[in-house]
Parts: sequence; structure tokens; C-alpha cells
Amino acid sequence: MALAILISEQRVKQLTNLDDNVRVEEVTPFIIQSQDLYLQDRIGTKFFDRLKDGVIADDLTTEEKALLNDYIAPMLAHFSVYLMLPGLKYKLVEKGILSGQSEETGATSLDELKYLRQSVLDTAEFYDERLRERLCDVPSGTFPEYSSPGSQGMEPNNDKAYFAGLVTPNYFSKYGKKCNDCSGQGCECIGGTPLN
Repeated sequence: MALAILISEQRVKQLTNLDDNVRVEEVTPFIIQSQDLYLQDRIGTKFFDRLKDGVIADDLTTEEKALLNDYIAPMLAHFSVYLMLPGLKYKLVEKGILSGQSEETGATSLDELKYLRQSVLDTAEFYDERLRERLCDVPSGTFPEYSSPGSQGMEPNNDKAYFAGLVTPNYFSKYGKKCNDCSGQGCECIGGTPLN
């Protein structure tokens, strides 16, 4: 399959705070990674391949173009910058790993870099959630490759985009069965009222 980039380097710069001086060869690998890691997971391989083929053949439907421009592009732009941030600070060269710095700027600490990445990730997850909600709201026949993903490749991931870092366990009855109803009558949950 030919290489298809679903968002241009210029569009990434328009949608984020990425400086115009960042070269295209520094941006492109991270756009490709964000497409593969985040977009393909969200929409599934079949629809992902359809969008890439449609970009190459220039035969996207009006709905696909709107989805790409209004929902997918902002998500990809921010996930691309999220993936790119460590590479802007640290360069892998023949002699080792270099930390970039110029005469006019000060060094960025690792804590500052972590904060920036988290901020960009929060924004990317917002746009990812927006895309998920849009895909749930469209009529079922609008994107057939999404609504019937097939058996090859990744299935669309319909989970919420946000992760707060807290996993709540399922509660089980004293008999080892998953507890679905904790109305207090005959349930006898271990650990109290379940959170889900």
C-alpha cells in the first residue's frame, strides 16, 4: 500500500503551537506514527485503509472529507506533536544522544517536558473523544467501512479517549460471581457497592 499522509505538515503547524521553522522531515514520521497508533485504533483498519486509499486516489466522499478535516486532522495534529516533543529536545545522532539548545534559549528540564507532553496529550484526547462521539452519531450507512469493519486488522475502538489513571475493580459476590446489582438485597458484595 502506498504511503498516505492524512494531514499535511502545514496543517499540523496551523492547528498546534509548532513553530514554522520545524522542518517537514522532522514532522512527517510523527504524523505517520500518530495515524498508525491512534487513528487506526479509533476507526479500525478497514476504515483507516479506506481513508488512505481515498486520499491517494482523490475519491473521498463529502462525509469522509468533512470527517477528515473537522475531526481527524485536529486529533492527528496534537498526537503528532505529543509524539514529536521528546525528539525536538533530544536528537539521536551518530555519536550519541544530544540535548538541543541555542544561544538565545535556556535548557528545558525533564519535568517541563513532561508537563508539556501531558498538556498536548490532554488536547489530543479531547479531539479523539470528539471523533469517537461523531462516529457514534452518524447514521449507520455513512461510513460502511467503520460500521462493518470485517475480520482483518484492528476493530474500531469505541472506548472513551480519556484515561484518568485510576482503574476501579469489578466487585464480586462472596460466591465468585460478578456482581451487577448491589441494591443490598441478596447481593452480598465483597468490598461494598460496585462503582460500575
